[in-house]
Amino acid sequence: MTEEEAARPKRAARPTTTATVSAAPKAKPPAPKRPVAVPVVVDSPPADESQLTIMQGGVGRLTATDVAITQGGVGAVRADRLSVELGGVGAAMTDQLDVRQGVVGAVIARDASFEQAGVRTLIANRVHFGPNSGAGVVLAARVDGDVRTLLDWRGAIAFGAAAGVVMALFRGRRR
Repeated sequence: MTEEEAARPKRAARPTTTATVSAAPKAKPPAPKRPVAVPVVVDSPPADESQLTIMQGGVGRLTATDVAITQGGVGAVRADRLSVELGGVGAAMTDQLDVRQGVVGAVIARDASFEQAGVRTLIANRVHFGPNSGAGVVLAARVDGDVRTLLDWRGAIAFGAAAGVVMALFRGRRR
């Protein structure tokens, strides 16, 4: 042993016994989230089974007497009465149509009403447009309200004439 090692104070020896420590059991890592099956409760059907209400959902095609759509959409509808609120419809054939804050693609209706809504193509007997409503093409016997249309009757005549001239030119070139 060298002098330096002898001059150093000696460390106390560690005890050789082991201490038992009681610790809480380790928490398991959280299990991965899996889809949860939710039971579906079906109430008894309404007295009139021809009524249909869609809330926050969608349907491809349907036929019913009375249809009400709220925050949903339907591809094609055939109904006596159709009501759309905050939703959309691709095509509809109905007697009475009421659209509030929604969009409809193509419609054939007897009576139609739009409030803050839009329609691409409309063929109807009577139409009422509320504020902030718009339409692409409207063919109707009577239109009430303030509406912005993409194509009115004068524009339709001009478009038809121009399309006829262009088609005549292309037919002339083919021969």
